[in-house]
Formats: sequence, C-alpha cells, structure tokens
Amino acid sequence: MKHGVCAKKKIFYGLITLTDKGQIAIPAELRRELKIDRGDKLIVIKRKDGKGLNLIKAEEVDRFLHEISIN
Repeated sequence: MKHGVCAKKKIFYGLITLTDKGQIAIPAELRRELKIDRGDKLIVIKRKDGKGLNLIKAEEVDRFLHEISIN
C-alpha cells in the first residue's frame, strides 16, 4: 500500500450542512474510522482546483515533518 492513498472502499459517508457559524459536523462513522476525537486539531487545506477542501490531523503533519527533518 502506498502512503497517502486511501485503500478503503467506502468514500461516501453522508451529507453535512454548513451552519450559520460556518461549522460542520464530521459523521461519527468517519470520525471512528479515522480516529478523530474531541479536541483533535485538523489542518484545513483548500484543494488546488478550488472545488473543496482537505482536512488533515495536525498530529499526522507534525509526525511527517519530524520524519523528514531527521532523514
């Protein structure tokens, strides 16, 4: 398996609605699968094509940066 490529079959977890405060709720099933817990920090990155966004756990980015800085 390549790193950074999702090998799981399921990619659709339902719909979310943006609140008037600009908030969203990540579906519980996806939070469990990705091990996203209350208080976790997520980095928000706009897609290059401008058609959406990506959320990445901050601890994963921190771990990646640490790995490349020691090699």
